Amino acid sequence: MPGERLRRSSSALRVALDTRALDGDAATGVGRYIEALVTRFNSGADVRLLTYRAGGLRVIGPQLLTPLAMRRDGAQLVHGPANSLPLLHPGLPGVVTIHDLAIYDHPEWFPAGQWFATRVIVPRSIRGARMIICPSAATMRAVVRRFGAAPDRCRVIPHGVETEFALPVSPAVRDAVKTRYGLPERYLMQVGTVQPRKNYVTTLRALARIPAGQRIPLVVVGGFGWNYDPVVEAVRELDLAAWVRFVGYAQLAELPALYQLAEAVVFPSLDEGFGLPVLEAFAAGTPVIASTAGAIPEVAGDAALLCDPEDVAAVAENLRRILQDPELRERQVAAGRARASLFTWSASAAAHREVYAAVAG
Repeated sequence: MPGERLRRSSSALRVALDTRALDGDAATGVGRYIEALVTRFNSGADVRLLTYRAGGLRVIGPQLLTPLAMRRDGAQLVHGPANSLPLLHPGLPGVVTIHDLAIYDHPEWFPAGQWFATRVIVPRSIRGARMIICPSAATMRAVVRRFGAAPDRCRVIPHGVETEFALPVSPAVRDAVKTRYGLPERYLMQVGTVQPRKNYVTTLRALARIPAGQRIPLVVVGGFGWNYDPVVEAVRELDLAAWVRFVGYAQLAELPALYQLAEAVVFPSLDEGFGLPVLEAFAAGTPVIASTAGAIPEVAGDAALLCDPEDVAAVAENLRRILQDPELRERQVAAGRARASLFTWSASAAAHREVYAAVAG
């Protein structure tokens, strides 16, 4: 299918971008990344994005017909921003973004039936790409270790955080979000699909360790994904039904208010290729308790309270500290805001521009 042409001068570098991962208001972190690239390059003159959402048959469309359309539309290179390149991209050099490779080390965290992607698409994309973009050094190390990619073919380009998270939300918007989600006056928040890797069970066990008189509710922002029965069972077994609220996915426009209203964000994920919720909370001025897994320490620096993701006692103690120590809270908020300011989508787009220029030659 033809790309959606952005108005640019004819001398602009023409990049074919696969936008299948965009998913409206429930966009994943990968979708947010793609949207950020489209937005930034839409305001420039030196890169012209041709965006494609493959139609037709599941394999023939994205793997054959769309690449032919890219070539026909005059693309000079193809960027697969969601862990894959088309199996066929005739005459077009490729750039692929690999967000994380956790599925290879822990397939039990993921839905079944992804053998074609993990055994064919991802390995061939990594081998065939001229350049591999990774959002963190942790992901780059995984690419080199798992697939033997040469480090000089990899480029670490961190994600950014939207400026809206740092802007104070108006009282009217706060009230509207409180009403929409039925938020308690004070609450903790965890953001992410309810699935094994996000480690909600550790959060629940830590919450149960806090005496009821000191405890505040947990608001879960994210839909139920897969293999979530242990989370539901933990709520019941720990007698936390009155203390946990599952509100489902939130629209991007409402996320800043949800973060700013929260007392703290908990993010004890078992592995992350980046960890956008950490940055979002930092920008919003909300303290973060997070894990030492994957790229999280790389993103958080010293601005979050970090601990082993399976150390329930440590997570509970960090929750207690952030709720009861105003001076600690103030230090963490300041450190978080400073840390978030280092990550911008504009800087990410500029680094992508350099990669595109190098690959196009």
